[in-house]
Amino acid sequence: MENIAKVIGQNIERLKQSKGLTNEDIGNIIGVTRVTIAKYLSGDQVIDSARLFRLATKFNLPFNWFLESDEESSMSFMFRADNPQENFEDDLALSLNNFLNEYIRVLELAGENNVAFLPQAYKLHLKENKLTDDDLEIIREIAEKQRMAFGVEEILDYDIYSILEKNNINVLALQLNNDKIFGLSAYSEDKGAFIVINDSPDIPEERKIFSVIHELGHLIFHREDYDREPGELTYSKTRNNINEKIVDRFAGYFLIPRHKLRGYKRLFRGFISNFNSVFEVKKEFGVSAKALLMALKEEGYIEQKTFGALFNKLNNLGFDNKEPQPIEPIEKNKKLKSILRRLYLEDKVTTNKVAELLSLNDKEARLLVKAWAEEEDYGDQYTED
Repeated sequence: MENIAKVIGQNIERLKQSKGLTNEDIGNIIGVTRVTIAKYLSGDQVIDSARLFRLATKFNLPFNWFLESDEESSMSFMFRADNPQENFEDDLALSLNNFLNEYIRVLELAGENNVAFLPQAYKLHLKENKLTDDDLEIIREIAEKQRMAFGVEEILDYDIYSILEKNNINVLALQLNNDKIFGLSAYSEDKGAFIVINDSPDIPEERKIFSVIHELGHLIFHREDYDREPGELTYSKTRNNINEKIVDRFAGYFLIPRHKLRGYKRLFRGFISNFNSVFEVKKEFGVSAKALLMALKEEGYIEQKTFGALFNKLNNLGFDNKEPQPIEPIEKNKKLKSILRRLYLEDKVTTNKVAELLSLNDKEARLLVKAWAEEEDYGDQYTED
């Protein structure tokens, strides 16, 4: 194991670089000189716990963040956002790193840290950095194979979050303070695959579903890109990046399997004068109206001119970021709640840990664990009777 002074020094340096601070800035925060800070950074002197706690509090970091080696604490993220470089801030990166590592500890404590049997990885060999018809056909076939592997080949109404978790892909729903970030993913060979979706009430459920499959696409097509350095948490400056186009297509093919869409072809012959047919079908597939329109255009069920007119009409009706006739939210974090319940009843996690990982306040957490305990007592009584 690395010397603890050097580990702490490396993490203070990492924090310093991410925040654009100087040694003097750090010294002013914790009340020591630049010379002392230099000794901390080099590992020649270990910082005392009171000053380290002051630094952790200042930047809203858990104390343990400074005690873990870079190899243990860092994961790389891919994500989709309107402008990733601007919207994904260092504070969010650090916060998500901390949350994922706490979640991983809980998985290990519960013996649930299974990283085997992930979906097969694929690599497209693109020509001139664009998608050809052959590439699109390959992406479609991979999406269909994945639906078959998940057991939803002929099903439209299913809980995609639970299905992914049953296939060793951890899905976590958090309310991020930025509605321009919809989903993120992380992967390492020893820790496994993770997808985080923004569960903000202002984001339609249809977009959350699309985001989780979008990130699944990254885990399938771009798995080798997850081994970047901790500071390199973004991988593209725009959604027009070719990798984004690949996984957007994958998500569209996965969520709207074309052989199922053919059954609705009769509804979309000629020009669509209103959205009744679109709204009816998009709810059955559990996708956004815009995603359905895109699929209809790709399959030739509507012409480009019709597509453009309908797309603009949706925006004019106020459905740029909202969803017409939205589907009901699907319960999320089922696996996390189940694991925390078991660990709490076994006295392996505290109420505070339950509150932290489920983003609950103290009162909500106490009520939840009380309900867990009462359910356990009732079950024991029922068994005895």
